[in-house]
Amino acid sequence: MAGDNCSSSHVSDITSSSPPMFEIELRTTFIIVERNGGVNGEVPMEVGRIISHVIHDFPLEDLINDGNGAVLDMFNSMRIPVQPSKVEKIAASAVRLAVAARDGGCKVLRMRVQVEAVVDEVPDFGNDDETDDENEEEEAEATTKAAVAENLVKVMVEGSGKDCPICLEELEVGSEGVCMPCLHVFHDHCIVAWLHKKKHCPCCRFKLS
Repeated sequence: MAGDNCSSSHVSDITSSSPPMFEIELRTTFIIVERNGGVNGEVPMEVGRIISHVIHDFPLEDLINDGNGAVLDMFNSMRIPVQPSKVEKIAASAVRLAVAARDGGCKVLRMRVQVEAVVDEVPDFGNDDETDDENEEEEAEATTKAAVAENLVKVMVEGSGKDCPICLEELEVGSEGVCMPCLHVFHDHCIVAWLHKKKHCPCCRFKLS
C-alpha cells in the first residue's frame, strides 16, 4: 500500500529542438515488514526501510493522452503496490500540469511525488529480461567510464547546505564531489550510476558527449 504527496517543482523554457518532456521525481520509502502469527492472524513488524529516488521521463503528449497508464507503468517498474485511486490522483495532477506547460510553450516540467510502500521483502529493481545482451551492458559501462574520465572533474566541496541532486543527501564540506561541465556537483557514485543509464545532467539535461 502506498501513500502519496505530490508537488510541482519547476517549469523550464528550453530553446533546443528536443521534444517537450515531463519528469516525475519519485521518492519512495519502502517499509520492509515481517509478518508474525498472532492471536488475530499475522501481525506485521517493521524490520527496515529503503529509500529510492528516481526521475522518470515522459514525452509530454504521451502523458497527456494516457496519464493513468503512464503513472501506473512507473509504479509497476519500481515494484510499488499502489491503489488505483492514488494512480488516478497523481495522474490527474500530472496531466493538468503537462497541459499547462504545453499551452505555455514550456519544454520541461518536473513534478515531485513522495510515497511510502509497505513490502514483505527488499524490492528487486533488476532487469527481468533474461535475454539481455551482456556484451552491450559491458560496452555501455565502458562508455560511461570513458565519459566520466573525460568530462567530469573532481572538486572539493565548499560551503554548507549543499545536497547531491540525485540522492538528496548532503555533500559534506571538505569532501570530494564530481562536477559536470554544466557546473552541477554530485556524489561520485551517484552521477556515475546515473550516467550509466542516461547521458545528460539530471538537473539541466546538459548532454554528455
